[in-house]
Amino acid sequence: MKITSSIEYATRLIVALGKFYGGKSLASKKLAEIENIPADFVDQILMHLRRAGLVESRRGAGGGYVLSRPPSEIKLGDVLRGMNGRILDDVCEKYQSGERECRRQGSCKISPVWRNLGNLIENYLDSVTIEQLIGEKPPCVQSAQLPTAEMAG
Repeated sequence: MKITSSIEYATRLIVALGKFYGGKSLASKKLAEIENIPADFVDQILMHLRRAGLVESRRGAGGGYVLSRPPSEIKLGDVLRGMNGRILDDVCEKYQSGERECRRQGSCKISPVWRNLGNLIENYLDSVTIEQLIGEKPPCVQSAQLPTAEMAG
């Protein structure tokens, strides 16, 4: 998983829109100005977020963008999935689909580690709401105790 500038900017834009939730819509040019993000990039990001159902666009005088639902209902994981489709690629999925051959399938001890790591990351990102980011109080990461049976695969 790599936090790209697109993901960083998308998160900043969603948080900015969250601060105005229930009020006026913000034009992409204004969002670019507020967050100091190139305007062309803002338009591309907003297109992804609109397709993901996280923002809505309003036309006409006073038009712009608004969150599609309250900030308390939008998770940070939703933003990442809206930009990339997935939060973390399953390394071994390409082997299971027959795309590539892996001689270690069935006896691999590493695959469950990647799967568990992906679950931990997704669960954490899905526990952080935009409302929490607006209030600057994201939840702490709890140390995870994974059963040894899962690790053994």
